[in-house]
Amino acid sequence: MNAAVWRRVTAAAVDFVTVPSVAMIVMLITGALENAEAWTHGLPWLRVFLLGVVGYLMVNGVLLWRYGQTLGKRLVRIKIVDHESGRVPALWKLIVLRAPFFPLMHATLIGFWYLLAIDLLTGLRADRRCIHDWVSGTRVVAVAGDKN
Repeated sequence: MNAAVWRRVTAAAVDFVTVPSVAMIVMLITGALENAEAWTHGLPWLRVFLLGVVGYLMVNGVLLWRYGQTLGKRLVRIKIVDHESGRVPALWKLIVLRAPFFPLMHATLIGFWYLLAIDLLTGLRADRRCIHDWVSGTRVVAVAGDKN
């Protein structure tokens, strides 16, 4: 059974707060945000991006690999499955094809709200698959045994 829209939105809200919080802690611990000099030489945006990826994987890596869930999805009892087989997708597919859409939520804060809107509005169709589901060949379903 495809996951209810309210569950997907709730899971996204949990991940929207949790992942950047952990990423920020990682950045503070590693010194990526230490001082202004760190931003003047090299590629600081790349360092921050990579540390953000580390934060994402720290929060969701094992859950995605084992169960096809982010922390938010686990809390609301939904999971990502392969559209065809119904099994947990390969981790590379979740990270390489699906995860790059996650920053769209944060891009809304700097004016790119329409990108997220386009992705999410496609999820209101009967099959409840957003653009990121189509790209990665996945769908989000309720965890077995859950009626809602």
